[in-house]
Amino acid sequence: MRLVLGSDLHGYLPEVPPCDVLVLAGDIMPANHQRRFYSGSLKRWLDNIPAHHIVAIWGNHDWPYNIQGLPNLRWHMLVDKATILDGVTFYGSPWSLPFYEWAWQAPEETLIKLYSFIPDNTDVLISHTPPLAMCDKNNEGFHSGSKSLYDRMAKLPQLKLLVCGHIHEAHGQSDLVVNASCMTRNMQLRTDPWITWEL
Repeated sequence: MRLVLGSDLHGYLPEVPPCDVLVLAGDIMPANHQRRFYSGSLKRWLDNIPAHHIVAIWGNHDWPYNIQGLPNLRWHMLVDKATILDGVTFYGSPWSLPFYEWAWQAPEETLIKLYSFIPDNTDVLISHTPPLAMCDKNNEGFHSGSKSLYDRMAKLPQLKLLVCGHIHEAHGQSDLVVNASCMTRNMQLRTDPWITWEL
């Protein structure tokens, strides 16, 4: 199964290479006019992506009240739930640790409970935040990921991949963790924004 991985588009909609599954790990929306973007540019982009399936989660810049009442798009939007595609179990969780006043944020004590719902048979875990000490170091040199996510990930017996974003400057791979942020720290779209992964 060929996956194309991305996160932190922040309203940019770059061309996607052909794949079986496009995985979007949050921060999809632009800062403003999210309802118009959702039902206009984003819908057209998703409808034309050369992928059999699209799996997505929200991130801390994606405000759920901005799209209330709008129809679902051509994707599997996972908010603390799973979907099975061609025999592969994907589970998505949009949460990150508190940072100013953004959407989808919770402290570790709440994340412990939320992550406990991740099924043991998860093959691909999609989280906006990285796990602690894996693709999570910010520009100041601090690890910004979640310890409870790290702990839960370590107990998933058939996990093959964890896709995250959130910390733009931590783009890259560490073991089974891929920070797929499409944007740089300076909010510039990367020259090659997507990461391809063969599952």
